[in-house]
Amino acid sequence: MPLSPRTLKIAPVALFALACAQSNVASATNVPPGPAALPQPLTQFEYFIQSNCIPCVREFYTIATLPFPSVKTPTFAGLAPANPAPNTRAGEMRLELLRAYPLGQQSRQHMAMRVVLSVSAGTGNTLYPLGAGLLDEDEVPVLADSLAQMGKSVSATGDDVKLTDTEFHADSVRMGIVGSGNDLLAYVQIAPADPLFALKQVWELPAMYLPAKDVSALEHAVQQVNAKIRALRGR
Repeated sequence: MPLSPRTLKIAPVALFALACAQSNVASATNVPPGPAALPQPLTQFEYFIQSNCIPCVREFYTIATLPFPSVKTPTFAGLAPANPAPNTRAGEMRLELLRAYPLGQQSRQHMAMRVVLSVSAGTGNTLYPLGAGLLDEDEVPVLADSLAQMGKSVSATGDDVKLTDTEFHADSVRMGIVGSGNDLLAYVQIAPADPLFALKQVWELPAMYLPAKDVSALEHAVQQVNAKIRALRGR
């Protein structure tokens, strides 16, 4: 049926009101609608390579390798699903420094620390990669300071506390100390494809553990990366 002039005038107003209502809902929850609501965030280093480093020179440095022993599998005071393995797998953490700058413009350099985790495959010295995460260079000294503070202040939980998780997270790297009852373990996690990984519990992501007393070894390895950054920056 043909539409009246009045109907034709009302239709755009109704569409505008519907759009405003959807916008208000998105604003109220701070979550934009649609399948792309949580895009994977880029580090400053990655954004620089994609947008401002053409032609680009990339440099790679291996700074430190820290072995992780096999330790008793954490129970998390019954909060996490039971793990049938009595002990974690041994493995290693490798810290690398990545540097990039436009060809002929070294003063525009950007750097990032790369955390590579691997576990023993159980045959000889074969290691199986768990993955890798990136941390922008300005976060590296902050991580080192945080690990130093954790090593001095973290203790076992009280009787009325199920779990204590003291952690540092930035970009796609998380390190911390988790306490469950009288058990204390330091841990390292990487989650490059999960923008909300910092909100998850320790057991919800792959992790590598070591005795809490060895958190100073983590700090020392990160300090080595920071020292290399300072050397390349000339300060």
